[in-house]
Amino acid sequence: MNYVFILNPAAGKNKTALAMIPDIQKACNKAGLNYQVHISQSSEDITQFVKTLCENKDKKYRFYALGGDGTLNQVINGCVNCENAEVGVFPLGTGNDFIRNFSADTKDYFNLIKQLFSPSVVIDTIKYNDKHCVNICNMGFDANTAVDMPKFKKIPVIGSSMAYNMSIAYNVCKKLGRYMEIYADDKLLYKGDTLMCAVSNGIACGGGFKVTPRAVTNDGLIDVNVALPPSRIKLPLFVKNFSNGTQYQDPAMKKYIRYAQCKKVTVRGAKPFALVNDGEAEYLQEVSFEIVPASLRFIVPKESR
Repeated sequence: MNYVFILNPAAGKNKTALAMIPDIQKACNKAGLNYQVHISQSSEDITQFVKTLCENKDKKYRFYALGGDGTLNQVINGCVNCENAEVGVFPLGTGNDFIRNFSADTKDYFNLIKQLFSPSVVIDTIKYNDKHCVNICNMGFDANTAVDMPKFKKIPVIGSSMAYNMSIAYNVCKKLGRYMEIYADDKLLYKGDTLMCAVSNGIACGGGFKVTPRAVTNDGLIDVNVALPPSRIKLPLFVKNFSNGTQYQDPAMKKYIRYAQCKKVTVRGAKPFALVNDGEAEYLQEVSFEIVPASLRFIVPKESR
């Protein structure tokens, strides 16, 4: 087995990742492991680097992303559907939402011994165009909030959490909702003004907002959750329910939610819209998603035997 630790210097907490290198070297040397530390030249470099290693089918790899959900996404896109690869993460990002799908304590992800010797689990991914998503693809309000957050993060003394809250307030002041058509397994789920649409393999985004609380990472299904725009006075109701994951149970939310489990989702907009894939943003006017069952092995740290 070859252990590969991948650092993204563009990630927000790159100094923390760099500071971990001596401990990684010490643990791997003590265990007699074959390992390397790769400091990427750019975000785009990561996927190609992983893909190139995986082309050697005679070797097995454990890739560890030292960063947030975006860095993890870049690693995954290099080794999805590769039988000789497993993926783990040291969650150094702002949201770190993907690991919320598993029962392991957050601190376990920083335990080197558990990371090195714990088994992996088989999970699904979601594919669209030539990309894969392991957690959630967001469109609408939450995607716009993520896209706009860097504007506020550039302000001196503004941290990530405050920048995210400022971006929320900024987007609340805009028109809530834009026209979308959403199809689940080629059947119309909803068309009209849409506050947000989440196409999910996982449960949470935005630092813990449970937008699709019924999602399971290995059930062979996409969870799609569509929220219709409310009046601004109703926004606290949305925040409360999406924070707790109770939007499907609260009677007051029933008229605002459209939900389905399916294998394929198509979204069309009247104009290009922001799509955020595990933290990585782009603009599209139409996109189709499909589930790719059992396409990745993810390392879940736990007590080693």
